[in-house]
Amino acid sequence: MSEVNKDNKKFEFIKEQVVPKKRKKFRKWFIPFIMTIFMAIVFGLVAALTFCIAEPSLFRLLHKDEHNPFTLPTPTPVGSGNENNDSIDDDSEDNFDDDPLPTIHPDEQKPDVQDTNDSNGQIDDQVDSNPVIIPTKDADIEDYIAIYKDIKKLFEETSKSILTVSSIIDGKDWFGNPIERRIYSTGVVIENDGTNLMLLVSLDRVKDASSIMIEINDTTFANAVLHDYESELNIAIISVSLIDIPPKFLRNINVANIGESYTLAVGSPIIAMGSPNGYPESIDMGIVTSKGSVVSITDYELDLFNTNMVFNDESDGILINYNGEIVGLITRTLKKELNKELSTVLGISKIKSYINRMINKKPRIYCGIIAENLPQTVMSGYNVTSGVYVYEVKRDSPAFNSGLMSGDIILNVEDRIISNMSNFYNAISEYEPGSQVTLNIKRTTGTSDKEMEIKVVLEEKKQ
Repeated sequence: MSEVNKDNKKFEFIKEQVVPKKRKKFRKWFIPFIMTIFMAIVFGLVAALTFCIAEPSLFRLLHKDEHNPFTLPTPTPVGSGNENNDSIDDDSEDNFDDDPLPTIHPDEQKPDVQDTNDSNGQIDDQVDSNPVIIPTKDADIEDYIAIYKDIKKLFEETSKSILTVSSIIDGKDWFGNPIERRIYSTGVVIENDGTNLMLLVSLDRVKDASSIMIEINDTTFANAVLHDYESELNIAIISVSLIDIPPKFLRNINVANIGESYTLAVGSPIIAMGSPNGYPESIDMGIVTSKGSVVSITDYELDLFNTNMVFNDESDGILINYNGEIVGLITRTLKKELNKELSTVLGISKIKSYINRMINKKPRIYCGIIAENLPQTVMSGYNVTSGVYVYEVKRDSPAFNSGLMSGDIILNVEDRIISNMSNFYNAISEYEPGSQVTLNIKRTTGTSDKEMEIKVVLEEKKQ
């Protein structure tokens, strides 16, 4: 070792590293990869060829004992003189090549299919071998206009039951000076007793009015008076003497056709009439967008549904179906939190009883509870099969004075089983004010549940 490297402790005489050639490493995996792809292609082609050759033979071998359950009748040649089709043997084989299906021509006519009974009671089907195809026709703008003409006719016919009601409400301005404010609303003719016309209106439009008039036309008016009202529903009945209406105009006034709202479904087409956008004699069209919501009132509950029409704080009027029947009333007051911004309508079915009582000035029975129907799952939890759940008792009401409490479940009114709020309202409505009824309840407060009877003296509902 040289003198120069004596002190170099890290000196190495030979230092080598064997590096494999990159080409050999690439060939090591590329050639097997290509061979694998090639063999897969060959295998697929062989399998496909084998399947195509063997499949028909295998199908005939496996299904040789099966019969085709469907048979097609052989068409009878025209003019052959054979009026009746011969019966087809289910076990015979159909030769589709010899008996091709008849060609259907759109311009050929098809007689009616007749089923006749022969002397043995068997049915002989006479079917034309050449059925006719009725060509479809695309609708055009004229068809679209015709549809709206039909809707306009429906609107004009229903308008004979709708009158504009104007009310004068006395008030004061900012400086204390007396002023008169005129409010317009919609009146729907619901009764003609031969002496008076009865119109259904919104209560808040006429309750504080110093005078109420109905407008027959631009120059003819008739005075009206407040007949009866229901404050919780915000509806009222006003009456107009027939003597005050000229006969020539009276002949064009019809009583409205009140329908029902139970069968309304989401998507049902409806028409709003009256003042749906706040202006008298306006109209709007739309559909029912949601249904199934209810609002609880004293001793009862009402159905609500929503529409895609845009109502506002001045909206007023009715909703009809395409048969011209009233199915709902536009409401501004009875709204729940979820639908307070939606166009909400009261279903007419549950309001009919109130309307009839107001027309006849019959008192509304008052018990004084706010309750709701019990879902089936909740019933099983309380171990009951029916009933309504009381969640509020009005202060100083008959129910309050009898000892009924929030949380009680009303099971029966006398011997009548209560399954929902409609049953409860109908049950108490059968009695007159001052009548005493027995409520069978289940008290769920405290440490244990118990059934008990409570005597309630019903009263007349004060408006």
